[in-house]
Amino acid sequence: MIKKTIFTVAVFLFFVNSIIAQQAGQYSWIASPPQYQLDEEGLDDVKGLGRVFLPAMTNPDFEPVYTVMQADTIVKVQKMGKSVFLRPGKYTIIYGSGALGQMMRKSIDILAEETRIIEPDWSGLTIRIIDETRNWLKEPYELYRLPDGEPMGIGYGADEQLGEYLQTWILSPGLYKMVKLGEHFNTYTNFSTVRLLPQELTQYTIVLDSDTRNFIGAGILGSEIKRAETSKWSTYGAFYGSFTLNRANDVTAKQEQTTMAFVAQLDYNIKYSSSRHFFLSRGQIEEGWNMQRKQSSFRSYLDNIRFKNTYIFYFLSGIGLYGRFFAETNLFQTVHYYDSPRNVHLFDKTGQPKQQLYKVRKVILAPSFSPLELKEGFGINISLIRSLRANFNIRGGMGFRQNINRGLFTSQTEDDTTFYERPSAYLRGPEASIVGNYRIFRNIMISSELDMLIPSNQQNELVYDWEMILNYRLSKNISLDYTLRIKRDLSIANYVQREQILLLRYSYILF
Repeated sequence: MIKKTIFTVAVFLFFVNSIIAQQAGQYSWIASPPQYQLDEEGLDDVKGLGRVFLPAMTNPDFEPVYTVMQADTIVKVQKMGKSVFLRPGKYTIIYGSGALGQMMRKSIDILAEETRIIEPDWSGLTIRIIDETRNWLKEPYELYRLPDGEPMGIGYGADEQLGEYLQTWILSPGLYKMVKLGEHFNTYTNFSTVRLLPQELTQYTIVLDSDTRNFIGAGILGSEIKRAETSKWSTYGAFYGSFTLNRANDVTAKQEQTTMAFVAQLDYNIKYSSSRHFFLSRGQIEEGWNMQRKQSSFRSYLDNIRFKNTYIFYFLSGIGLYGRFFAETNLFQTVHYYDSPRNVHLFDKTGQPKQQLYKVRKVILAPSFSPLELKEGFGINISLIRSLRANFNIRGGMGFRQNINRGLFTSQTEDDTTFYERPSAYLRGPEASIVGNYRIFRNIMISSELDMLIPSNQQNELVYDWEMILNYRLSKNISLDYTLRIKRDLSIANYVQREQILLLRYSYILF
């Protein structure tokens, strides 16, 4: 009787310890526990079919996919954290990082209307690369499995401040070695090792010398560990500034003249992301002032306020319905300055004289918050590329625009003393957008967004605006930015508007 009681207690403790160990392993994950992931997927059972589900430890988009095979036939290739519906039968699941021969395999039997959650027997590994001042670096490394020195592949760090994700290695438990790209496997410098445990995600950090790019430290740093996401919402806010001061006597030998200019930018991102829903709200306030030689006060030369809101409902992988609302305006009056007194003529919307100004050095061409441009649209969104290096989306649908030109005057000729009042315009018609970004090397990012609209009530005159941003990150808080904006909208101006901005800016992360 005593032996039976001891045996029963031992079995009970074994199962309790197994459950505790499993929960402890999943506690290290960034993703939700397996059952939560399955519930979040929100798929109903299919009559007559079974289901297999391999949980993700991190973001499924940056984990290797798994393959379901029956005999020698590929049945389905799927992301981790996503279900595969199967007919009853015997299957083999192939999963993990590396070449085909290095991946893990598991044989399963699927029954009708059965949901099979595969209990993780694998390990997860992310490798974050930083320098001694904690700047995130997109540097390469090589990963080997010990003791045989089997190469598993090449990985890269990520600039997480720009929204990039680290690559997640899915590996069999064991000992692994990371070396600097180009070093031999048996190197005694520029290497680090880590032991991976089953069911656990290990978030590893390698510290590089910012000049030599050699390893100077490695391990698990509590400050660099990303915790499990308890919310699908994320926020980001930053303040950017730049200042230029120039004092020179290059005009006259005795008199020095001063030129000053500074730019301030405030950005925010609010994002919601789940398996089927994506919402992004982006705002930017961009203001610049300068004081040229012989000027007695600062003048505004850069004045933009932009708000962009996009919602996407994905009904298929990479394909969904989108809705968007954009707004753009300026904070201050638009003022045109003259070097010497001029006579200025203003005409109303019908072309009749409205006001004549004599011997003025400046003229106000628009009040604050004018023009106000509003854009709405809905249609189909297709995500063609989504990776660590590049993202590319195409959208097409129906678009609407309202250009509210309250008190706006523009020039229709080369004469900068004659201005005509612009009427407000309301446009609608087919629209298309091309949105993408591409990372070159580790610290150069190119972003591009092209919007097009064919108004049905303006003789099909194409309206478009294109913004391209080239960002060269010098350090975590300093970057060189080049922005090119091109706009064609006849309801605002009779010519193609161009704007180029080159800034060396300092950034301060607010949240």
